Amino acid sequence: MIGCKVMRFLLNATLMSCSVLLFLARTSFSAQREEELTVERKVTYIPAGSGQKPFDATRHVIPLHQIQSGGPPKYGIPELDHPTFVSAPEADRGLKADDMVLGVDFAGVAKAYPVRILNWHEVVNDDVGAQPVVISWCPLCRSGVVYDPRVDGRRYTFGVSGLLYKQNLLLFDRDTESLWSQIRGRAIAGPLAGTYLRLLPVTMNTWRKWTADHPRTLVLSFQTGYKRDYSRDPYRDWPLDRRMALVISSNGQSKIYPYSELKKVGRPVEDELGGLRFTIFFDAKQQSAVLSASAGEPPPHFVAFVGDARAFFPAAVIFKPH
Repeated sequence: MIGCKVMRFLLNATLMSCSVLLFLARTSFSAQREEELTVERKVTYIPAGSGQKPFDATRHVIPLHQIQSGGPPKYGIPELDHPTFVSAPEADRGLKADDMVLGVDFAGVAKAYPVRILNWHEVVNDDVGAQPVVISWCPLCRSGVVYDPRVDGRRYTFGVSGLLYKQNLLLFDRDTESLWSQIRGRAIAGPLAGTYLRLLPVTMNTWRKWTADHPRTLVLSFQTGYKRDYSRDPYRDWPLDRRMALVISSNGQSKIYPYSELKKVGRPVEDELGGLRFTIFFDAKQQSAVLSASAGEPPPHFVAFVGDARAFFPAAVIFKPH
């Protein structure tokens, strides 16, 4: 059996020349050893759930056995495509001060996406001013990551595949149905396998803190068009390693800042990465980390559970207080 697999591999390499090394051309994440793009000789599919068209995984950059079902089928968790927003005073009627939100601010236009909503939808296709965005949230990794959904000038819209890679949400784009790693922002299977999305900065903070800093923010409305109990966290009792970390990326380098290490410092942390200087303001009580750049916009960043951040960025430096 092993010998046949080896012979098949050599035959594939000789006849098709179908493995090429991909480099970090599109990503701002830290340089890491990249997997090879593999093109199977026969069309290969990954099931997408009962009654759903399977995903074409003939092209892939990870071993396909590492892709696992998360339970729901494709479209089983509905993304939000035409989200509606309310003002901060109106959002106050439904949000508690300590509710967590993902906040983005581009060219003075601020929007907040309550985690209470994201837990049930995981993906929001939206625009923040002139900036197209795909807001993504993986409850299993508590990773809130925002990307520019454009590749080579073409905008893609995303949904929830129902599949996982390293316990992390796999998105899919509706145009090619390629599968995308939420934390890495890379298409790992499908026609666009090996392609990256551009990471954008996002802050996870309490509603109290976000609205204090952005009083004119717009807020994703609980009127989503779906009947969900947004007061309930469906993942609250799951046995997850909930240690949080801030992940910062700058000019091809990444660094992980565990909240436990930031707490030890007891004051704002000034640091430099990829030639950019910035300050991290960590609030242990609110369990939030806010990034401020010394000049210009802060480098792209997001938060996730420490273990999941390390799983996807094994080469990233881990912050330790001096």
